[in-house]
Amino acid sequence: MSTEVDRRKLEILKAIVTDYIMTGEPVGSRTLEKKYKLGISSATIRNEMADLEELGYLDQLHSSSGRVPSAKGYRMYIDKLMTLESLSPDEVRFIEDKIITMAAFEMDKIMKQTAMMLSELTNLAVVAKKPSLSKAHVKNIQLIQVEKNTILAVIMVDHGSITHKLIKLNHTPEPEVLTNICNLLNLKLKDMTIEDINLHIVNSLKNDLEGYDELFLSILSAVYDSLNEEASEDQYFVDGTSKILNYPEFSDINKMKDFLGLLEQPELLFHDMEDLDEEMMITLGDELALPEAKDFTIITTSYRINDENVGTINLIGPRRLDYQKVVSIINNVKKELKKKLNEEDVNDGG
Repeated sequence: MSTEVDRRKLEILKAIVTDYIMTGEPVGSRTLEKKYKLGISSATIRNEMADLEELGYLDQLHSSSGRVPSAKGYRMYIDKLMTLESLSPDEVRFIEDKIITMAAFEMDKIMKQTAMMLSELTNLAVVAKKPSLSKAHVKNIQLIQVEKNTILAVIMVDHGSITHKLIKLNHTPEPEVLTNICNLLNLKLKDMTIEDINLHIVNSLKNDLEGYDELFLSILSAVYDSLNEEASEDQYFVDGTSKILNYPEFSDINKMKDFLGLLEQPELLFHDMEDLDEEMMITLGDELALPEAKDFTIITTSYRINDENVGTINLIGPRRLDYQKVVSIINNVKKELKKKLNEEDVNDGG
């Protein structure tokens, strides 16, 4: 047996994966000979299939059946063999229309709407993780006196998120003092992240407001706590779980239980995309240290503004998945959304 996966073997593997994705039925040599114009006999195809099985790219469920792709076979197909499809004009228009309606949304709502759109277009379940505020830059702080001894701090960051916190004070500050503190916070903290607001920054601000130490520290502490609470709180959005029931693979009650188990611990599904160059990653369940994920494929995609990760979405489906179609949809959505997000970001900045 040749241990080399030559061009002919790759063509046969691609045909088997393509046919199995379409039909869900094990693929035999006669089927390949008739449907895929490989230019070789059925006997030669059988020999090549036997080699691919020994190399670990195919599985044979029964001695008399055809072959199905193994996890290794799917990985080869995903990495080297699949070719992306063009979307239909209706699909493109659907994506553009959906994204246009998102223009006025905050970033976390945009990610939620994007997740729902991807679920609808791909017929997969989605788990979205809201943007982290830990690396978001402060854009504007407003201090509003809402009643005696109570101030509302409203903080806007560049990811479009807004957080707020009520601050109880020992006494009511004079309006001009509150205005001075607000102006100073905006001057010193604009474009800083939570990680940037260190003791040096705090002391610098404190020196600039000598005589109002207690008031200033109360307000700064509340602003910092509000941002920090939002940044440290991972929130997940799940949609499309019922779509999984449409796949015959999940008529097995045990696989359905595994799927529901995955959704109960969404944090285990997420790669740290911030430390990767890729903006999309396809993970076969076998590649995760999660026994309940072994029959699934997880496609992780991130969204960026100015090269910063502002949100991550996982699409979850069976291993037998139309990868070409799904990746084409994700790429199109990413392209349109990136155009819109960067356009909004440029407008905000200029």
